[in-house]
Amino acid sequence: MRGFSLFNVVFLSGLLLSVRVMISGVERVHDSGASVVRARWAMLAGSLTLAGFVGSVLWRLGSVSVVYVAAIGASVIVGAVSALWLVRRAAAMSVNDHEFDPRFALQGVPGVVVEAIPAAGDGLVRLPAGTLAGSAPIPARSLDGSPIASGLEVGVERIDDGVAFVEAWSAIEARL
Repeated sequence: MRGFSLFNVVFLSGLLLSVRVMISGVERVHDSGASVVRARWAMLAGSLTLAGFVGSVLWRLGSVSVVYVAAIGASVIVGAVSALWLVRRAAAMSVNDHEFDPRFALQGVPGVVVEAIPAAGDGLVRLPAGTLAGSAPIPARSLDGSPIASGLEVGVERIDDGVAFVEAWSAIEARL
């Protein structure tokens, strides 16, 4: 078995470049505000990783020939094309994450009950002035259906159709 070769260095540099691409990303925002997906670094990382792997395997097998060079050249092309395909496919995916759901924009915001919330009905809650809801009281319901007395602090879980679903702050603290 042969020792460490140049192909091992190429393979490791491809892996390190892949980590760099994962950390820094491939999307760039221009001065105009438009975002552009650049796959150059990902393509280089894919090419180096695959060429280093194939070259290292062939080097260990000891088969140096025209086929050897052609296989490494093909692995460079396959690595670049597959990285480009993966980056473009990932960039085209829509984001379906709850953090972009406007119902959860005020999740965790504390508020004060200004009109008692009955067991199966609506009351009023005042949220801090800097929030999206402003300082005017908004309709609120208990998250678990239990009554909440006026003057108690609550935490917002979500806002659905202008109604805040809240939970008593003491129940939130108990879970923490």
